[in-house]
Amino acid sequence: MADNGLAPKLYGYAEVKGAPTAYVIECLDLCAWQTLHEFLKYDATAVNRTQLQEVVDSIIEKLGSKNYVHGDLRSNNIMIQSNMMDKSVDLRVIDFNWAGEAGQVRYLAERNREIWWPGEAGEPIEQDHDLKMVYSWMDALQQNSLFTRFAPLESVA
Repeated sequence: MADNGLAPKLYGYAEVKGAPTAYVIECLDLCAWQTLHEFLKYDATAVNRTQLQEVVDSIIEKLGSKNYVHGDLRSNNIMIQSNMMDKSVDLRVIDFNWAGEAGQVRYLAERNREIWWPGEAGEPIEQDHDLKMVYSWMDALQQNSLFTRFAPLESVA
């Protein structure tokens, strides 16, 4: 994903038995980058909606082409940098803690119950789950009249 400019660069990692894996990634300047979730709360009209959809579709396509899943592709795990002049966007996916091969990695047993998840706790994360997750929050945005191009959730079922 980083090779395609869709995630921060991974510089290295360290594994210690009994502890979570530590990753060293490219630092995104928080003066220039913010989560897509925060951006859409305040600047939803300052983005080229078609380009946003295309980049999000590209992220899903890149993951799927390698039979990978992200597992937690909510808008707070996508960073955005926007150009106010031409409304272009640059996106980076973060938080790959649950990522892995589709059908092999699993949802955590304990996770936020206030969030809709496309699979149950402990179940394998399947290829279509990332798409369903993305379309669930896009559908919510569309219902709030922020976006009009995104397909409704039913179209990905």
